[in-house]
Amino acid sequence: MRLVIDGFGKFLGVKGETLVVKETGNTLQRISPQELDQVIISGKGSVSTDALQLLAKHGVDVLIVDFRGEVQARLSSPMMRTVSTRREQYYAFQDHRGIQIAKAIVEAKIKNQAATLATLSKARKDTDQDLAAALYQSAQDMKKFAEQVTSVAETSLDLGRNLLMNLEGQAAKLYWEALAKLFGPEWHFEGRSGRYATDPINAMLNYGYGVLFGETWRAVHYAGLDPYGGFLHADRPGKASMVLDLMEEFRAQVVDKQVVKFVTKRIVTPASFELIDGVCQMRDVVRKLYLSEILEKLEDEVRFGEMKLSWSELILFQARQLAKYLRGEISSYEGFWQRW
Repeated sequence: MRLVIDGFGKFLGVKGETLVVKETGNTLQRISPQELDQVIISGKGSVSTDALQLLAKHGVDVLIVDFRGEVQARLSSPMMRTVSTRREQYYAFQDHRGIQIAKAIVEAKIKNQAATLATLSKARKDTDQDLAAALYQSAQDMKKFAEQVTSVAETSLDLGRNLLMNLEGQAAKLYWEALAKLFGPEWHFEGRSGRYATDPINAMLNYGYGVLFGETWRAVHYAGLDPYGGFLHADRPGKASMVLDLMEEFRAQVVDKQVVKFVTKRIVTPASFELIDGVCQMRDVVRKLYLSEILEKLEDEVRFGEMKLSWSELILFQARQLAKYLRGEISSYEGFWQRW
């Protein structure tokens, strides 16, 4: 279960061994820390040090996110795993395991993007045949890039990374051009703009990815991996490359589909957003609704082989599979991708 402290005047404190949520002095909720997996503090919410200590004691993650959804701070319980996983993670950068993991992640990402387009195509087959055909063709074209990923030689990561990123970039260009066909000109969407959104679509994508980033960091932490020791994303001070690597498998299914839903079902309109210092962001009411939707999505069940897991559980499962591969407990790492 996740608890969101969002909005001016919201406060999370403690009474005994119970967490108490208050607003302008009035008690809104009492909850045991054993019931929680994560607390997200957004907007102008605040938390007491007593509450932070109680949450840490029970292994509950605390995320502080800004209006873009970027994680500004994170509190978690101390690592409880041995160092062997991290040692192997660093060694893998120099051997075949690094490129194998990078290939699995890129292949899974492209296949998930293609599956998303195919699903959107199927849903429009009876209402807009031209759009459905265009989305389906893009999905088919993207599969070719996924096939090329599998043929990349498993030599050194330094040699293979640029080729993988090039294939990922070409596939992403096709993907965003296809998705843009779903949005009218009033949305001013011209593809991914990165960190500082200038249009509503990118504002929602960035915020959703920020929440997914926090969830993936939690999984990486509990799997005993180093958040900063990635294989696909290049090392850079302060860049959680391992987290960014793993979340590539889940962007399309967890976040992108929700953005399409919000726009095409007219849950939001361009008036639901505002420009502040040149950055497009959701108005508070919309942001809270959107955050709630993303968190609900993380609790939705998805079938994976013979298992049924929530998306949150699946992200943790993949992090643990990656750690097992690094420790030599399984023979390969398989990225997650969902058929349409």
